[in-house]
Amino acid sequence: MIKKTIKKFASYLGLTVVSKYDSQRQQNYINLLESFCFNSDQLTNACEIIIFSKDRALQLEALIRSYYHYSINPVRLKILYSASNASFLEGYDKLIKQFSDKSIQFYREQDFKKDLITLIESIKVSKVLFLVDDIVFKKEFDCEVFTKIEPKIELLSLRHGKHLNYAYTVQKKQDLPILKTYSKLENTLTWSWENSVQDWAYPLSLDGHLFDTLEMKTLINLLDFKAPNSLEAALQLMNPLFKKRRGICYPLSIIVNNPCNKVQVEHDNFHGTTDASFLNSEWLNGKHIDLAPFHEIENASVHQELPLKLIDQ
Repeated sequence: MIKKTIKKFASYLGLTVVSKYDSQRQQNYINLLESFCFNSDQLTNACEIIIFSKDRALQLEALIRSYYHYSINPVRLKILYSASNASFLEGYDKLIKQFSDKSIQFYREQDFKKDLITLIESIKVSKVLFLVDDIVFKKEFDCEVFTKIEPKIELLSLRHGKHLNYAYTVQKKQDLPILKTYSKLENTLTWSWENSVQDWAYPLSLDGHLFDTLEMKTLINLLDFKAPNSLEAALQLMNPLFKKRRGICYPLSIIVNNPCNKVQVEHDNFHGTTDASFLNSEWLNGKHIDLAPFHEIENASVHQELPLKLIDQ
């Protein structure tokens, strides 16, 4: 009986089998839904944050520092990092020492998928939020909000705000969706992912979206990927399911992604030209990023190239 119900639900999601690819996609959904039905794990209603980083100790430091500066009731950070040479590794070693007094767990990457599976299996709370290392927090935020969200019916985005009228990843203007006041959470807005375009129609982002931990555990075990970009691409297979959930954001976004350089090799995304090795050298020589210019900035896109002002630590 339960498998029939699951298949009906998969059909409701629009997973009509018209090709071998669609058949596999439908089976992936059924496997996913089955795991939810039979999973009996009991997790605490709380959140942990997973951050992905590669060769960006200076930018990661700005993210961590801005997080602790702006966050009320901060939650634990788990950081999966990769260093492509000894100099970048030295940068991370310095960073780890700097934040040794914080509730942060660092994991050096050996095999991204295996490491991420191990990391997320260690999470014993019900919600998980993902970040990448070229993000900074720019506005005060109370992490207690995470306990009030039900990710299986609503998706909280820290990167959205009513000022986002440009999509950097495709270099085009984007229309704002119909944004309504969300009475459940103070000072928040809600919109439909299904009836929106570009960034407003992209629920499965690893840049500051809150998810159900068990869902993410299942997806990470189910999907094929080698690094953060291919993980996010693989997650798009599940778009029909996640687009049906309510989008939630604040009028002014809590974070901004500053793509001032590119360190990944999976996708040729738009990016700035600031050299990662130069930034790492500056970090090792006692510089860090001045966060003041980012404070409550009304960025036009979730990704926006912004100048980095380096100052003495």
